[in-house]
Amino acid sequence: MDDIPLIFDPVTGHYHRITRSAEALLGYLDGTRTRDDLVAHFSENVRVDQARADAFSRQLDTFLTGLERSGLLEGSGQADQGTGASPSAGGKRFRTSMLMPRVVLTRSLPTVLEPVARVLRALPDRLIVVLATLGAVTGYAFGFHTLFTGTPGLRDLSGPAFLIATGVMLLIVLAHESAHALVAQYLKVPIRGLGVALLFYFMPVAYVDRTDAYRLRGRGGRVLLAMAGVLSDGWFCGVVGLVALNSSGLVQHTAAFLLGMQMFLLIVNLNPLMPSDGYTALEAAAGLTNMRGRAFTLLRHTIRRQPLPEHLARFGTGARRWHLTYALASVAYGCFLAYAMFHTIPLSVDLALSVMGR
Repeated sequence: MDDIPLIFDPVTGHYHRITRSAEALLGYLDGTRTRDDLVAHFSENVRVDQARADAFSRQLDTFLTGLERSGLLEGSGQADQGTGASPSAGGKRFRTSMLMPRVVLTRSLPTVLEPVARVLRALPDRLIVVLATLGAVTGYAFGFHTLFTGTPGLRDLSGPAFLIATGVMLLIVLAHESAHALVAQYLKVPIRGLGVALLFYFMPVAYVDRTDAYRLRGRGGRVLLAMAGVLSDGWFCGVVGLVALNSSGLVQHTAAFLLGMQMFLLIVNLNPLMPSDGYTALEAAAGLTNMRGRAFTLLRHTIRRQPLPEHLARFGTGARRWHLTYALASVAYGCFLAYAMFHTIPLSVDLALSVMGR
């Protein structure tokens, strides 16, 4: 990724970032050489003095220890050997990550979407991106303008409209996630599955596992993959706006609810303090790797006053401050979100009951 070497572990499905020097060593880890053999081989061929040979020996020990702890050395006993199958071909249906347990619902999206992706590959890349972006921006602008100028207020809407809008919104969310999968299929990036996650263990969100986007070398492809769902939503927003502007009664009320939901989801999807599409696009555009995970790891080790992992110990003062600031802001936002949700539930129930009573 961005010409940064990554090791892929097909057992766990994890990617491990390494340095160029480490990449050069991988070819020698074929089971025929011991650690001392490697030190002797490179010391003789490079013809370094004893001090540099000792430094290389320490670096090699650190690298091999890191590989062993990650379960990447055969026989180290650290990896979950299980069936040895790639996660793209199977694996557990329930997984957890930082504050987000996930349940995989289906792994068949690549098969379903390949015919559409094959047709899109025949078109120029830039044309697809330009049309998708222009359509999404126009759709958002038209839909939200209609929401505030051409539809009744939310308190004037009917209960059946709210229920219908909720059902339609679930379909739009499914289309949002399918758009990510379609772009991944277009770029020939494996999609591991479509599922449901619990953000902070209480907020249900749909997701498509696009971990293998690391295989894309260019940043543009990763940004497009991250923003595909948001672009898809923009087109739907425009369509819903048209329906709201050219209808009345129950249909218009339903469209108004949908536009309100879509505006809320756009704000959530672009929020960089959450593991959102906006955060993923920002990370990809900046060429960063696991910025959020590193920020939380740095915060956790700082609070516990534990030694930092080597990849974080190398951070400069500015990088540490930036990552700590991001982690603290994300935690604060998560707490605020939980507080707001639990304290607005009574208000939301009252509003829903008043709407349902009409």
